[in-house]
Amino acid sequence: MIDLTMPIRENDGRYTSRNTFYSEPHTFEEHGVQSSTFKMFAHFGTHVDAPRHFIRGGTTIDQVAPQRLMGRGAVFDLSDFTTYRAIDANVLADRDPGLATNDIAILRTDWTDRMWGATEFLTAAPFLSADGARWLVDKGIKAVVYDFPEEEIIRNEGWNGKDAVVHHTILGNDIYNIEYVVNLARVASPFVGLIATPLPLVGLDGAPARVLAFEGQDAVDFFATAS
Repeated sequence: MIDLTMPIRENDGRYTSRNTFYSEPHTFEEHGVQSSTFKMFAHFGTHVDAPRHFIRGGTTIDQVAPQRLMGRGAVFDLSDFTTYRAIDANVLADRDPGLATNDIAILRTDWTDRMWGATEFLTAAPFLSADGARWLVDKGIKAVVYDFPEEEIIRNEGWNGKDAVVHHTILGNDIYNIEYVVNLARVASPFVGLIATPLPLVGLDGAPARVLAFEGQDAVDFFATAS
């Protein structure tokens, strides 16, 4: 098993005023027990986007069926995309390990592992192009996993969600974004069993999630059939 989840630390990796995590512990010294309160942006760290994030009236995170976030993951090795560069349909077709209907596409660049917390995390990152997003949708997949900020428009100050073409294309087709995973360099196989488990926060547009990958043909077959 490979844990693809980013550890959550207070004020870690902040690149917008909302992209934060705060905690307030009740300590043993004061209360005889540790019991913490925390507050965080729903799209901080490793998380899942529900369609409601960009689609008015779309499915909320609590309405996402768990089996839609588990399945066979197909790993696209894009680790040579080390700076601002489009991942377009031609690139995906060239790097395609054999993506099939109902698979989960895993786009590996290692960007989050290297650049999380840096000022260049957004501005210099590779991104998924509009035709790349459409290529994935046309494959009939259920989710996309990213280890980079996939939307080019968010690099611009004052960007408007109406212009977020990748999110509208993916989420608008009832496909889920699993964002800001880490440790994809540890995955040696082109196919894995994958599961993401977001918190069922009622009415919300996304939630933090634990994301796990399982190597080996038995695991791949199990997740492919269980989903």
